[in-house]
Amino acid sequence: MDDITLQINISAGDVNYAHLTVPAIVNQHPQIKKRLLIIDCCRPQKTKILDPDVRFPKEQFEQGVEKIKVIAQKLLSDNIVDQLYFVYPDDAMIDEMSKKYLAGLYKTTHGAGGMVNMSYWIGFSLPKTRYVLHYDGDMMLYQKPGFDWAEHAVKLMDERQEAVMAVPRLCPPVKNNYNLPSLNEGRPSESHQDYWINDWFSTRHFLWDNEKINTYLPFVRGKVKMELLLRKYGNRAFPIDPEILMFKSMAPRGARRLVLKSEDAWMVHPVDKSADYLNNLPAFLNCIAAGKYPKEQSGVENMDLKAWTAFIKN
Repeated sequence: MDDITLQINISAGDVNYAHLTVPAIVNQHPQIKKRLLIIDCCRPQKTKILDPDVRFPKEQFEQGVEKIKVIAQKLLSDNIVDQLYFVYPDDAMIDEMSKKYLAGLYKTTHGAGGMVNMSYWIGFSLPKTRYVLHYDGDMMLYQKPGFDWAEHAVKLMDERQEAVMAVPRLCPPVKNNYNLPSLNEGRPSESHQDYWINDWFSTRHFLWDNEKINTYLPFVRGKVKMELLLRKYGNRAFPIDPEILMFKSMAPRGARRLVLKSEDAWMVHPVDKSADYLNNLPAFLNCIAAGKYPKEQSGVENMDLKAWTAFIKN
């Protein structure tokens, strides 16, 4: 696994749980020695649909940044990760990333709705390995002891030239042979023995093949560039989120993502991070590490907090 870097993104929004979720992810990949943590310290810019003074008040945001920086330093000192990279609005890499991925069309740190932009590109570019194993800092992973989904994915990706990314099961498996990655799958998927293949490139988590991805760069080109120019100068939401950009740019050119069928690894994506989530997070992580989950979560990507809260009390 020397050619894989484990790369995790966190920001001020993750201050209440990153100290728990990041170690939980890292602990599932003990054989990966390169572990990079990206800390986004940039306040989202004002757009047509986002006012940061309302969503991210400056003083509150800056306090969150200071807290997440302390958490990151602790993760480094505890040897959970071995490299930190703090992304600031004046980061010298922003120009480079804009040219590499976006054909220099924009340099904004976030998408129109406040989703991370530049921190993703930086996180995918800093590693010198061929593969980048990326997780958003809130993701929760089950992996059977002795199994590593990324190692399994590399072998399958080698069989398909168009496979530029791979992910484990998107959610706990459905027990009725439902032959789709999830019950709420939004894109058509082609089924094979060991995986599904489709054209969506979510930024929540994935294994990224730099050698293959580089052949699709920059993502801003052709019809995508025209659409973005219309958005930029037509008073529309701009820019679009990285996963939408990758879908619009790579899918028409044949790039695809593998979704592994193995039940030895699966994800849970928390959406509701209220007090019930935060208070019970250690118990949730313990259940997931043991491969346990409420039946309501079967086949569903987004965490059913009510079901999980009841599940851990039984």
